[in-house]
Amino acid sequence: MKKILLGSTALVAAAAAFAAPASAAEKIKLGLGGYYQTAFVLIDEDVANTRTDSLKQEGEVYFTGETTLDTGITVGVMVQLEAYTTDDQVDEHYVYFDGGFGRVQLGAADSAAYLMHYSAPTAIAGHGVDSPNFFHATPPGTHGIASNYTFLNTTSDANKLTYFTPRFAGFQLGLSYTPSLAGGLGGSSGSYGNLPDNTVGAQEKIVEIGANYVNSFGGIDVAISAGYLTGSLEQDAAGFDDQEVFTLGTQIGFAGFTFGGGYQKNNLGVALDEDLEQWNVGLTYGFGPFTVGAGYGYGSQTYVGGVEDELSTIEVGGTYEMGPGISLMAGYFNYEFDSTIPANRNTSDAFMIGTSFDF
Repeated sequence: MKKILLGSTALVAAAAAFAAPASAAEKIKLGLGGYYQTAFVLIDEDVANTRTDSLKQEGEVYFTGETTLDTGITVGVMVQLEAYTTDDQVDEHYVYFDGGFGRVQLGAADSAAYLMHYSAPTAIAGHGVDSPNFFHATPPGTHGIASNYTFLNTTSDANKLTYFTPRFAGFQLGLSYTPSLAGGLGGSSGSYGNLPDNTVGAQEKIVEIGANYVNSFGGIDVAISAGYLTGSLEQDAAGFDDQEVFTLGTQIGFAGFTFGGGYQKNNLGVALDEDLEQWNVGLTYGFGPFTVGAGYGYGSQTYVGGVEDELSTIEVGGTYEMGPGISLMAGYFNYEFDSTIPANRNTSDAFMIGTSFDF
């Protein structure tokens, strides 16, 4: 189960710790890490009665390093390079300060509300019914929901300041501030977006709050999370609104089983008859080198005028770990796009086999 574990002493010690000398600390040395995922997929869709096959890939190379100062503060850096040609060749990149005061993180990275969220587990790397790397269907027409997700990803990898408190009695809080999603000259706000300032519909002064509780009781692992985002329009315009998002999530693990689910309500920063709502549930079971599981996700959104789009996702599959960080995986997926507009409807059945390498 995903956890964010930090130190446990008081925040008031931070100022004195930063002021102390660090002459005995070693200079940061970078190391390598990352992952690479592949998926060979057979897809059968209702849209134009199409049958396709494709080979999809997703991977990143991590450049990481840290050092511990004489004060006890750990200082580190992370730079993520996409392992294929893309417009966003350098993904997340940030520095952090970690100690008894908690963790301070500065740069282009996911927010506290995203990182602290729990949701439906998956047995297939890169997939899942929540925020998958791989999505094996074509959203039809003007269908507004491209995939099911409950992770709060509004600010994505925009430059931001994030703080995590120490974990106390299982509880932890996180706070992120993103100046703008529009970006500015020199990437002042946006390795994400890169639009001119005062862009119509763009959000600024975005505050995200995350909280979770993680503990174990007699062999039962419990995790509960909540998240909130509020933003302001850079420029008032008809059809747009200040963005507001709520998320909830949980995972429970016992004897190899992990059950979990997530929920999100999001006004998307636009005028809607009903906000986007997404939820999911999933169950996995691990035994020896095998993990199998299933999940279901659902989302709906109603636009001004009463047009409603819906998306449901079913996933069944598993993974076999061949060795440390080397896995084979396979799965079946069903995607059902429904809408009050016939052109926004589609059904897709997909079968995949693939690999996942962690290094």
